[in-house]
Amino acid sequence: MKHSKMMLVGTLLIAIFLINMVIPASAYVDNGCYWYAGVATVKKATSIPTGWNTSLVAASTTWNNAGADFRFSWSGVSTNYLYYSSLGPDGPIARAYPDADGDRMEACYVRFNSDYSWSTSGESGKYDVQNIATHEFGHWLSLGHPPDDTEATMYKYSKLGEIKKRDLTSDDITGIKSIYP
Repeated sequence: MKHSKMMLVGTLLIAIFLINMVIPASAYVDNGCYWYAGVATVKKATSIPTGWNTSLVAASTTWNNAGADFRFSWSGVSTNYLYYSSLGPDGPIARAYPDADGDRMEACYVRFNSDYSWSTSGESGKYDVQNIATHEFGHWLSLGHPPDDTEATMYKYSKLGEIKKRDLTSDDITGIKSIYP
């Protein structure tokens, strides 16, 4: 009888361990606000280089195609802007500035740091516009930085020449779908 109980406990512990390996914990971070209408219009300030257009639209389209009830739109009147200006030579690559009233996202803008070198082709030694824009648009959706998932688009660091964050991981998709089901 004692041996049977030990076998049962051992089997349960192994099952729990295997389940935890197969079903990873969610790493996305929800900042607690959202666009009530499920849409955000985007405008480019005149400071944005014209050669960036395709990369910026591709970044927003990545989120539009995630299967959530949300859309970025590039038409209409907007208070949501993309800028290209100095954030300092030691400043962030880019920074999103969300404006929320309680849980209601009111506006957002992004500044891409003009003190860094940029590329639209994943060029070595430069930051990729689409890679960084995809991440910053995630902040517009109220997603924060996951602490440990270095592969996630929303991870807080990026490398020169990196393009892997042009695409969303399953955790990024789970994050947007949890906010905009």
